Parts: sequence; structure tokens; C-alpha cells
Amino acid sequence: MAIAGDLSFELPELAAELMAARTAEALEAALAKVAQLTPRIREPENYGRRLFTPGLDAGLMRVARALQLTVTPPPKSNAKVAIVASQFYATGGHTRVARDVAAALGPDNRPLLILSNLGDGSVRYQGLLNSGLKTPFDEAAVLIAQAPTLVERIVELFMMLKASGVSRIVLMCHPYDVAAITACWAFRDIVDFVHHADHVPALGASMAWSTHADPTYACHKTCRAAGLDAIYAGMTSTVTEAPPHVREPGRLRLATCGDERKYVGEGRHRWADWAVAALSLPGAEMRHIGIMSEPLQREVHKALADAGIDPARYIFAGMAPSLPAALIEHGTDIYVGSYPFGGGKANLEAMLLGLPMIAPADADLANLLRFDLPLPGWVDVAEPKDFAAAVEQALALEPVLASPDHARLREREITRFARWVAGERPDAA
Repeated sequence: MAIAGDLSFELPELAAELMAARTAEALEAALAKVAQLTPRIREPENYGRRLFTPGLDAGLMRVARALQLTVTPPPKSNAKVAIVASQFYATGGHTRVARDVAAALGPDNRPLLILSNLGDGSVRYQGLLNSGLKTPFDEAAVLIAQAPTLVERIVELFMMLKASGVSRIVLMCHPYDVAAITACWAFRDIVDFVHHADHVPALGASMAWSTHADPTYACHKTCRAAGLDAIYAGMTSTVTEAPPHVREPGRLRLATCGDERKYVGEGRHRWADWAVAALSLPGAEMRHIGIMSEPLQREVHKALADAGIDPARYIFAGMAPSLPAALIEHGTDIYVGSYPFGGGKANLEAMLLGLPMIAPADADLANLLRFDLPLPGWVDVAEPKDFAAAVEQALALEPVLASPDHARLREREITRFARWVAGERPDAA
């Protein structure tokens, strides 16, 4: 389909090479070049600014035809679901979304897990020998592609899907997994393309799958604006109902969540600068939920001490089984998003509790990297010096967050993900 040029990562020569390849060797060479594009998604002109690769997508559709990948899948249903991915990891939002899909399907309808293994190629059946031949997804079965070439890997994945007789495919591969995208194209009438690469250009995002599902709202708005019939699937949450919150006079309990990767990197400021700004407020304390290295903890505490602030007011609490439960237990007044990399699921869970949120982000941050949600209740702030004003604005939101209308909006967000997994089309945001 036609996508606005400023949203597309265009490589016309490579797309033409995919279109022109007539032998297995030529296909392999072109596919290898596409698979090796991953480092380029971090280039400033691409990262957070482009989502689509329409030329390459057209090339992969042509590859599927050239390899004669044809099949008539059964009617789409949850009778037999397959999750197709590249690899999964111990942590990360990509893995969490897939695990939430598996959990939402329920114990009586465990999915088939099919891995293209095009990440670092490290996934082996040997790794399952000491875990009852299962992964943490508790899937019905797991299949791991092993073919030595990309052309063969495409055919292998296609044969796995064809032999398994699946009635629905949840496709959530890495952005440049040519094998998974091409193999699944033959099954497009039963494929949910999960556009979890919400801030980088990704293969498959411009293709006409049976469902294009966006877990993140910033990505969803961009996909809809580009003309795609995308649905906003949202993310799941452990939030059920939060007790009424009453702030304690003279205290301001702030909380943030995430591991170190979200708090270091390129940004105009250090996370320590935001910590100093926050704890400069009278009666403020910050609870950090997540794993942070000792050096980063020392950096934050030193910055506070240098500013004449008691470092003990910034508490590194470590991991918590449930973020919502931890926020409730500690009487959190305001949730503060991570910086320089904003959170998604953590921000959502805090807001579903009815907590006001402050989202630090540099003024020149690309739009696709900015937090967004069809649920009012947060304040953007670009400079640590403006944090005090952001707190006032956030606290002023409390009447809105306690209103019946806001409760209805929260309920819509809480149920959205489960409705999508069940096969429904969630309400438009």
C-alpha cells in the first residue's frame, strides 16, 4: 500500500533486487541483505521517526510467490493458535506481550510456539531438556527452526505451519526477520501481525494481514493515519481495582519503575538530574522499583548529596512481583516515567490505578518515542527545572482521575487486550 514517504524506510535498490531474483542463490543474497538491516533502525533519521518498509514488503510478497508458498488455511479462530516469533528473552516488553497472549488464551488452549531463531541463532532444543521440554510460556509444544539458509528457513517455517493445521497465527517477530514474515504471508488470512516494533521501521507493517494489532498507542495513531486498518490492542495489566487514595499532608510519595536500560543512554540530562529536581520538593521521596546497578545507584545518591538532599529519600526497592500492588502498598501519590527511554506497560499500569503521572522527555524527542495513551492523566515535562510545576499540574488532575467518566475509560483499557486475544475487535480509542 502507499505509505507517506516520511514514515518509510526506503531502499529501492534492495527492493528491486528482491523483485528481480530468479534463482535460490540470488534470493539468498537479497534476503541476507535485508536481514542485516537491523543496525540501521537506530540511525537518527529512522529511530522513532519511521515505521514502514513498503518496498521491501512488496519484495517479500514476491519471494513468497516465487517459492510457491500456497495454502488454504482453515477459518480464523482460536481453536489452534500459533505464536510465531524470532526469539524470546528473560525480560522485555516483546516477550511480555507474547506471554500475556499465551496466558489470555487459558490453560485449556495453550498455543503452539514457533521460533524462526533468526536472532542470534542460539535457541536449541537442548535448552529444553531440563525444563520438561517446555519454555516459560507453558506452550502446547515448541518448534525451533534450524535450516542453514534463509530460503530454506522460510520453507521450513512454512512447512511447520502447514503441518500443524493452525487456525490463527500471532506473528510478533523481530523487525527484520525475513523468514517469519515471508513464511507467514501465505497464511495472511489468519495472521494477527503484532506491530510491537512501535518506534522503528519494520518488515510486514505495510502488508495486508487479517489483523494489524498495535499494542502501543503512539504506533497505533501513526498506523491509522497512514491508512492501515489497524486495531489498538493495548497491553494487559494486573490492575483490578485500586482503593481510594488520600495523600498524607506534608509528604509527596513518588515512584518510578524499570531496569537500568531505561535510565541510561543518550539524553539531554542524566536520570540523577531528574532525581535531584524531584527530591528538591519539600517532603518528597522517590521509590525505585526495578533492578539498578550499584554504580548508577551511587551516581543518583551522590547527586542528591551534592545538592544537599538526604540520599535516603531515594529508595532503590528492587524488583516487585506486581507493580500496581507495590504502588498501592507504598501509598504512591504520583508515578514518574523512566528517562531517557520512556516506559509503556509500567506507565499504563500506574495510570490504570488512577494515579497521575509525569512523563519526562526531551523536547526534541521523536514523536514515536513519546508516551501516549487514550486515557487522560499525565503531564509531559522536558526540563528538570520544570519538575515542580509538573507536580502541581499532576496533583491538579486528581478530581478528573476520580470521576466516573475516567473510571469507564480505565475499564476500557483494562479489558482491551483480553478482547483482542479472544478474537474480538476492541473499541476504537
